[in-house]
Amino acid sequence: MVGLIVAASPSQAATCTPLGAKSDDGSAVTCVTHPASDDARLVDLTIHSAAMNADETVRLLLPTGYDAQPDRTWPTLYLLHGAGSGTSGHVDWTTNTDVESRTAGRDVIVVMPDGGNVGYYSDWIADPAKWETFHLVELRQLLERNYHAGPDRAVAGLSMGGFGAVSYAARHPDDFRAVASYSGALHPYADYPTIRTQLLTARKDVKKLWGDPTTTSGAAVWQQHDPYYLVDKLTSIPIYVSSGDGTRGPNDPDPGSVNTESIVNAESQAFAQRLTDAYVAAHPGATGDPLLTTHFYSPGVHVWSYWTEELHASLPVLLGAIGA
Repeated sequence: MVGLIVAASPSQAATCTPLGAKSDDGSAVTCVTHPASDDARLVDLTIHSAAMNADETVRLLLPTGYDAQPDRTWPTLYLLHGAGSGTSGHVDWTTNTDVESRTAGRDVIVVMPDGGNVGYYSDWIADPAKWETFHLVELRQLLERNYHAGPDRAVAGLSMGGFGAVSYAARHPDDFRAVASYSGALHPYADYPTIRTQLLTARKDVKKLWGDPTTTSGAAVWQQHDPYYLVDKLTSIPIYVSSGDGTRGPNDPDPGSVNTESIVNAESQAFAQRLTDAYVAAHPGATGDPLLTTHFYSPGVHVWSYWTEELHASLPVLLGAIGA
């Protein structure tokens, strides 16, 4: 429904326009606004999600030539934010990185959905939060039906979003052609006390996410979401994995008593090694995984300056895989 997408000038007040085409479960775009910005490609969506039983927000960066090509479909790049973003996670990437200029002129729709403060990109087993269904079913269908999104998708994320990107790609192996993780929690079962503490801070019960990780049944559900245990699903697509070692650089903030970067660094390295082992096992004679790119750097703490550089480095992998 291209006719409804009219870019606003930087000084123009945002107007709220609904879109007609719904997802299979009745979810709908109830409001389209154009943020005051020098970039007319920016579009913010409010979606009433049946899975979430709530209104959720998504930011898009449309291709430069979008309006001039109403009959074509577009590849999509999903960018997932980290924990602690509250209800503003959909603006994290445009607020903290140069993703707008980096994707200008590229034939791609950049999709930046909110994923909750500590949503962990999952359908919680004992909570109304159904982020996985919202992102991978409802949002995908709404983009296909209202914005001509095509079947070629890539996904990337930082920290909690790095987990989400790799877990999504592994749990839905036909949905994404490439994936990138920046400082991602790629082996959460190994460090479940960290997630438990994080959720407690947000007044959430870790058992409502994937169950009690100390029980046999709960551990099984954790492992069904943990990228470390899903590497067999990831040996056929390009993957970019990066993280710092937690060492503070000259301009970095003090990581404090809980050094998140050192934790996710260990998880990311364990994941990368297991993925390499899985590839070698599936390809006798191989000495490594040619589809895996890693960048484990020092110094490096858990901040946006490093993730911006990793976005730059990984974009050729992500966009190349989807023909953008």
